[in-house]
Amino acid sequence: MKDILMYRIKNDIVAASCVASILFLAIVSLGLSLAVLPLFVSKYLEYSPFYIGLVVAAESIATLASRAYAGRYSDRNGPKKGMVFGLSLTIIAGLMVFIVFYLDNPGVFSYIIIILSRLIMGGGESLIFTCSGTWPIGLVGREHAGKIMSWVGIAMFLGLAIGNYAGIWSYYNIGIMLSAFFMTILPVLGFIIVMIVRPVIFHPESNQPTLFFAVKRIWKAGSGFSLANIGYASVTTFLVLYFIESGWSVYSAFALSLFGIGYVLSRLTLGWKADSCGLKMTLFSLAIEASGLLLIAISSHAYIAMAGSFLTGFGLSMVYPLLALPALKSMPEENIGLALSTYESCFDIGILLAGLIGGTIVSIFGYSGIYFFSFLCCILASFSTVMAYRQLKHTGRMVNHQAALE
Repeated sequence: MKDILMYRIKNDIVAASCVASILFLAIVSLGLSLAVLPLFVSKYLEYSPFYIGLVVAAESIATLASRAYAGRYSDRNGPKKGMVFGLSLTIIAGLMVFIVFYLDNPGVFSYIIIILSRLIMGGGESLIFTCSGTWPIGLVGREHAGKIMSWVGIAMFLGLAIGNYAGIWSYYNIGIMLSAFFMTILPVLGFIIVMIVRPVIFHPESNQPTLFFAVKRIWKAGSGFSLANIGYASVTTFLVLYFIESGWSVYSAFALSLFGIGYVLSRLTLGWKADSCGLKMTLFSLAIEASGLLLIAISSHAYIAMAGSFLTGFGLSMVYPLLALPALKSMPEENIGLALSTYESCFDIGILLAGLIGGTIVSIFGYSGIYFFSFLCCILASFSTVMAYRQLKHTGRMVNHQAALE
C-alpha cells in the first residue's frame, strides 16, 4: 500500500511539473509579443511612444480586469478546462498578430487588431496564470502550495526572459514573422501536455464568495506582494536607463542579468523550504531585497549597483510563494481559484503603481529616487507581511477550535 501511495505522489509531482511547463510555453509566447509588438508599432507603423505604451498596457489591464473571472472559472469548471480556455485565447491572439505581420499593411486597422490581440491575450494569460497554480495544488495538496508557487514563478520568469530575448533576436536577425509563428504554435504545444495531465476535483456547486470578501481576506498578503513588486518594476524598467545616465552603459545588460540570476538562484536554493519557513523567511527575503534597492540608490560605481541588482532579485524571488501561503489559506479550499487570482492581481497593481509613480519620481529626484522609494515600499511590505501571518495564525486557531467542537 505504501509503495502504491508513493508511486501516485511521484506521478502527481511529475504532472504538476508538466503544468508548470504549460505555463512556461504560454509565457514564452507572451515574452515574444512584449519584445516584438513595440518594435512593430514603432518601426513599421511609425507610431509615437504613447501608442506603444497603449499596446503594452492593454494586456496588463485585460489581465487585471479578468483575474476574478479566471479564479471563479477555475473553481466552477476545474483548472484543466480553464487552462484549455486560456490557451485557446492565447492562440487566437497569436493568429491575429501573425495575420497583421503577414499582410504588412501599416495603418490604423493593423494597430486596432494588435490592441484587440493584446486584450484577448490578457484574458488568456489570466486564466493560464490562475490554473497553473490551482491545478498543481489540486494534484499534490494545498500543504505544498509554497513549493508549487516556486515552480510557477521559475516557469514565469524564465519564460518571459527567453521570450523577450528570442523576440529581439529574431527581429534583428530573421524577421518578425518567426516570432508571430512561435507566439501561435507554443500554446498549441501546451494543448498536448494538457491532454496527458489528469484533472483534479473541483466544486461547481459550492458557494462562490464575492470579490469583496476575497479582497478582505487577502489584502494583507496582497499589499505586501504589491509593495515588494515595485522593486521588481523599478529594476526592469529603470535600471538600464540609470546605468546609461551614470555612464555605466557597458555594464547595463549584465546588471539586469544579475537580477534574473539572483531571482532564479533564490528559487532553486530556497524554494524547497517555502512551506515550512513562513514569516521569518519572508521578512529575511524582504530585507535582502530592500538592501539591494538601497545599494542601487546610493551606488557610486557600477559594481555596487550590480551587486544591488543581484540582491534585489534574490530577495524578491521568495516573496511571491511565501506571501501566497497566508493568502491561499485565508480562503476555503473550494475557492482556491478566486484566492489565487485575487492574490496574483496584486502583482499587476504593483506594476501599475510603479509605472504611474515611478516616472514622476524620476523626473523630480532622478533615477536614484525611484530606488529610495522602492526601498521604503519594501519596509512597508514587512509590516503587511507580519499582519498577514498573524491573520493566518488566527485562522488556524479558529479551524482547530471548530474541529474540536465537531
